[in-house]
Amino acid sequence: MSHRSLIVVASKYGCTEKSAFLLQSRLGGAEVVNLRYGKVPDLAAYDTVILGGSIYYGRIRKDMAVFTAQYKQELLRKRLGLFICAGMTGKKGEEELKQAYPDIIYNKAIAKEIIGDEIYPDRISILDKCVLRMVKGKGPKTGGGLSMDKLERFAQTMSAGE
Repeated sequence: MSHRSLIVVASKYGCTEKSAFLLQSRLGGAEVVNLRYGKVPDLAAYDTVILGGSIYYGRIRKDMAVFTAQYKQELLRKRLGLFICAGMTGKKGEEELKQAYPDIIYNKAIAKEIIGDEIYPDRISILDKCVLRMVKGKGPKTGGGLSMDKLERFAQTMSAGE
């Protein structure tokens, strides 16, 4: 039986979705669904599910929180990977990653990663620009960038043992 993988993301401005497609290219054939506009397929068809979301105001996007609550039991029967796109690193970033998903799902995941962030000034709302300015200070707001090393490590962990 072949292992089928699904990457489910909640991406508003594109960084998390970009990360999902970068993972898809490394995992060979994983399907990607963005909860903002995609329909969630039947999870029974997948052995591996990767969840990805962006952090806004210290929390995972609401559509990902709703998805993980709704599908918690099904997700617990899968090989799980979790990632977030966030500007925080170190202890603060790890706290955000841990808080992003229910404890039981976080503890079951075989790979967990903070992939970094990219901010696209032409796509974000005025309100989000103001919040970003408060959080990151003045100056160019492009984000710290995605970590290709972390993305590769995540993909390798998810590929191992398949």
